[in-house]
Amino acid sequence: MNRLWLLPVLLEILVLQGALSNNNRCANQPDGVFINDFTACNAFFTCFRGEAFPGVCPIGFVFNEEAQLCDHPWNVKCLICPEDDSLVATFEPIEGECTFYAVCIQGIGELRECAQGLLFDAERKTCDLEANVNCETPICPNNVNPNQPTSVPHPSDCSKYYICFMGQEDERQCAPTLLFNPETRLCDLEENVECEAGIPSPTSCPPTGIHYIGNPEDCVSYFVCLNGEKSTTPTSCAAGLIFDITDSICRPPNEDSRCANGEDPTLPPLA
Repeated sequence: MNRLWLLPVLLEILVLQGALSNNNRCANQPDGVFINDFTACNAFFTCFRGEAFPGVCPIGFVFNEEAQLCDHPWNVKCLICPEDDSLVATFEPIEGECTFYAVCIQGIGELRECAQGLLFDAERKTCDLEANVNCETPICPNNVNPNQPTSVPHPSDCSKYYICFMGQEDERQCAPTLLFNPETRLCDLEENVECEAGIPSPTSCPPTGIHYIGNPEDCVSYFVCLNGEKSTTPTSCAAGLIFDITDSICRPPNEDSRCANGEDPTLPPLA
């Protein structure tokens, strides 16, 4: 495995080691500053006159050092470090995370992320290729509020998405010819979406409901779908109209129209 990812981490460890030479982390801190207690997600210390006084967040909340408050769990990546006085660095997993991990020295943690294309192996405590790591990224990410419905992308099909709510994921299907846009969290036109997963054919039937899909043999007819089953014969649009797959209706062609067979609908058909 390529160990180059370790080089910047080791350099940061050397810097961190010097910073940890003071036993009291509250030394030189202003009164009233809160710092992490890396033994529990809901624990923290309050600095006062150079001393650290322990505290605990209310039930259901975890400490957010950056925001200096007790926060919702979905807003915080919780770093847990082993209690160890030695200057030996360890790499520790973060619950629910596959790319982030903690670098721990003397019980103090720093958040780090694996290089692009790598995942953190919690057993071997190292970043490695995805194929070598047993870590399942949850459909509903940890950084979304489970009490509010949130739409998230499908991992392998750009025409689908999930609605995350109360710890459950509900798979949904965009209308024919539309793809899920992760930026707007809405179904959108294909040209507005950067899809790295599979793009469905505009002539395939969605699994549920009634839909109209274009005939791949021409630009002027369509099929009717019912719960994933396609009608055996196509239905033709009226004379002078095309079946526009951008919104799945028969209409006069315009510059934004698209045909299921890939032809330019604004050009006359070939003789």
